[in-house]
Amino acid sequence: MQVDYNRSRADREGSAGVKRRRRERTVISPRNAAVRRLRAWERDRPSRDRERVFLAWGIHLAQEALAARAPLREAFVSPCLEETGEGRQVLERLRAAELPIARTTTRVLDSIVEGSGDQGLILVARRMGSDLPALMARSPSLVLVAHGVQDPGNLGSMIRSARAFAAGGLLALEGCADPFGSRAVRAAMGAHFTFPLACAGTPECLQALRGAGLQLVAADPSGSDLPADLDLARPTAIAVGSEGAGLPPGILAAAARRTRIPMARGVSSLNVHAAAVALLYEAARQRGFPC
Repeated sequence: MQVDYNRSRADREGSAGVKRRRRERTVISPRNAAVRRLRAWERDRPSRDRERVFLAWGIHLAQEALAARAPLREAFVSPCLEETGEGRQVLERLRAAELPIARTTTRVLDSIVEGSGDQGLILVARRMGSDLPALMARSPSLVLVAHGVQDPGNLGSMIRSARAFAAGGLLALEGCADPFGSRAVRAAMGAHFTFPLACAGTPECLQALRGAGLQLVAADPSGSDLPADLDLARPTAIAVGSEGAGLPPGILAAAARRTRIPMARGVSSLNVHAAAVALLYEAARQRGFPC
């Protein structure tokens, strides 16, 4: 009878405790191979691109990933995560999703991404289809195109705003920060789990936009058109450039319309994210705010 009882208890435990222990491991050394791999993904864009992954850290991004049922590879968590009710709930949801979990320390997390230790969590996420053909295959009617946006916080905020105003994707061209770097991911506040992104060169971008029948509207301080005078309800790609150099001649020449954002006298330019928001808002307004 004792043998039968022990087997029954093991069966009951197997679907929860035993499986959970198998999925969780302890990693306490910054020199651990898994830690070095994440550190390489954080610091080396080609490495991230080869593996088609990105790092997302913090409780809010974890909540967004879980809500979106995002494809996650693994999680690294420290005791800080369990110091709040929100954090404990996130951990239980990660366990329920049967995600491999590495229990580690604040020091190890900070060695991967500076500042992540206090949040107690780094996720490794698989990218959505992140290339130009995949984005255009969705037949988007509004696309934001960024050129030369070097600050990852600005680029991430543009991704967040493009999603908020119902754009169908963002194209990052030459000179842009990596949209899949952790600072851009952090600024985008979870958009990476649902919003189409792609990196491309200008020639292939322009060819793809023409092939999809999208009019190209370029933000240009010298442009003759005001945003409200444009027809942004038709399929449109809005292009914005760096605050210093603006858009290159090739994109300006290819644009069907060049638009300037009216500003108070004595003000010469806007932050590139602010300019993108102004144009995205006008497009959403003309489309009846389909958000």
